[in-house]
Amino acid sequence: MKLDLRKSLRLAQAAVTRNVPVYAHFGITHRCDLTCKMCGIWRYGNKKEELEIHEINEMAQRFARLGVVQTSIGGGEPFAYENVEEAAKCFVDAGINLRLLTNAVNVPKERFDKAIAYGVKNFSISLDSLYPARFDYICEFDGAWESAVSNMSYLAQQLHGKGGMLVINCVVSNLNLEELPDMVRFAQEIGFAISFLPIELLANSSDGVKNWEARFIRHRPEMGLSEGPQGQVGERVDRVYETLLRMKKDGAPILNSSPYLESSRVYLKTGRFPADGCDAGSLYFSVSPNGQFTICHRTSHGYKHILDPDFEEYFRSESYALQRKLEAGSCEGCMRACWIDTSSMFRTLQGFMETATLNLRPTGNPPVSAEEALSWARYDAPAPMPEAVG
Repeated sequence: MKLDLRKSLRLAQAAVTRNVPVYAHFGITHRCDLTCKMCGIWRYGNKKEELEIHEINEMAQRFARLGVVQTSIGGGEPFAYENVEEAAKCFVDAGINLRLLTNAVNVPKERFDKAIAYGVKNFSISLDSLYPARFDYICEFDGAWESAVSNMSYLAQQLHGKGGMLVINCVVSNLNLEELPDMVRFAQEIGFAISFLPIELLANSSDGVKNWEARFIRHRPEMGLSEGPQGQVGERVDRVYETLLRMKKDGAPILNSSPYLESSRVYLKTGRFPADGCDAGSLYFSVSPNGQFTICHRTSHGYKHILDPDFEEYFRSESYALQRKLEAGSCEGCMRACWIDTSSMFRTLQGFMETATLNLRPTGNPPVSAEEALSWARYDAPAPMPEAVG
């Protein structure tokens, strides 16, 4: 992504102080056309709770005044929001780098064209496997793989050489661990970078009644890592993540920083979250579909609304800083790449330099055609798809 001097200075300040909210996630809707097995947010979609365009425009202006450099619009599925293209334009017009996070499964190409015409150059698309049957199983939607890959190829062709970045978001689970190196090769072939997010699961099915985090994750033990034909859990994880770290060092388009990949390896083997602390509410924050501000997705929402008249003053106040520190300090942790990896990028010189290098690297060869992208589909072996539990 191209950055002007003002944004570059904000990033430099954030690297030194970790007290500039350079990144914000806006979940524009909780509605979704898929019911992915590891996600529960689709259960809570309510169109009546969502902001209007004029409210989103005001929010975008506030983001800019607070110093936000990049905003991701996610969900749910953001294209379930009928005017998400206009919402994206609000942030682009405010001078903020805008990324749309989408499953791309049921999105007409005309809507991508409209978003691009409004200045959106960055898209992230979910893809967890090169086996269509496996991915369709995860999404609980027949034809999900082919639709997503077709749209990925279309975006790569439309945006090639225009300065944006296209990213595959891949959730790492027991179903796809050994596929990850080939997922990197696939991403590179079609003109994408790739980001890996280790799966987080609720420990008990009853947690869904009482745990706020159950709005986002579910009790799916069959997706947690286990011993298999490839070896013990630790052996499997080490083998794959050593390969990913080597590929990244060699220049493969892996968006995650090396410190985050190392933390992911530890988490997948032990269940331990990174112990380096959290910068939620200072480097990054989250806004729900109704405009409720939170320092991250899993917090209790004890903060002011983003559209409250005095929100900007409140955000810069000592009382907010104290509240944020208390809540972030008491959190058990997570592996959310948009949070933990952002911290890795600004807490470590290695993470910062890797991210800068990847963003500044010239675009490679022209992306392949849709037919060539679809030819990566695997049908050579039965995809492991255990019965769902809970």
